[in-house]
Amino acid sequence: MKQTLFLVSSILALSFFNGCATTSQPSTALQQATSLKEYIAFKRGSETLSYAVVAEKENQTLIEYRTYDEAMNVADARAMMDVLDDAKGYCELIGGLSIYGDQAIKEINTHPTALSLDYVNYKSTMQKQGLGKFEGFYQCHSSKDGFAITFMKDHVEVRQSAILGNQRDLKETYSRFYMIQHDHLQSLGVKTWLKSTKYAQFLTNYTSFEEILGLEKNSSILPWRYERILGAHKYCTYYGGKFYVSNAFTQSQPMSIDDYLFTRINAMSSTTINIFMNQDTFICKNKDAKKAFRLIHSDKQLEFKQGE
Repeated sequence: MKQTLFLVSSILALSFFNGCATTSQPSTALQQATSLKEYIAFKRGSETLSYAVVAEKENQTLIEYRTYDEAMNVADARAMMDVLDDAKGYCELIGGLSIYGDQAIKEINTHPTALSLDYVNYKSTMQKQGLGKFEGFYQCHSSKDGFAITFMKDHVEVRQSAILGNQRDLKETYSRFYMIQHDHLQSLGVKTWLKSTKYAQFLTNYTSFEEILGLEKNSSILPWRYERILGAHKYCTYYGGKFYVSNAFTQSQPMSIDDYLFTRINAMSSTTINIFMNQDTFICKNKDAKKAFRLIHSDKQLEFKQGE
């Protein structure tokens, strides 16, 4: 009994210092959110660049949450709980009813998270609700702005690394994508970085995307890395450009990044982990020629070209 009380006290203390032991009232900015996308932008825009609305349609939204260097021997649900926190928070704001989907319940059960009171609370609430209410990830019943996270696609664009080659200390970097279906038409132009103070601050250090890539003098070739395409998408659209993808999946025709991500995520099998192909061309079109560029991906290398 004393051990149990000590453990609970320890969790409470840790949660207090992490600022998540209690549920506080939404800030004024959050209360002004008119959509889930705005809620996420207002709440997360100043604290992270790895969790964002990455694609929009009037009735659909796609969220990407990229996790960096997670120990492979740790099953941690904090990233998923962040998304659930935001979905639940916005649902409560509009007076909706939260339903945890079977996929979320199963994922939480298989990701025991040490020293997290939030995890204990989620697991307890999900057990009380039970399975069979909704087969997807999460649902918000609301006549005002109801929505559903129809599915979560896990371990996309996985990269493994080991410190000093120690295979016993393997770490993973990967993305989870969340597909959201809205009951009502949504405003567009609310990708998270477009309203992010953190991203705006980041850009003050650079005058071009070429600088962000960190190309060596007189060189246009870089090693391929998925994150460089995430950066290109953000930079291009932040400055009013349109970002396109062309590869075998698009039948070598330019497709907008939003249409590409929606189509590709829906088409991916349970064993497919790559968003892009071995050969891709990424095009940023912009009225300002200085902001326009191309990235040509060929297997393990990426080439930068200024202009369309």
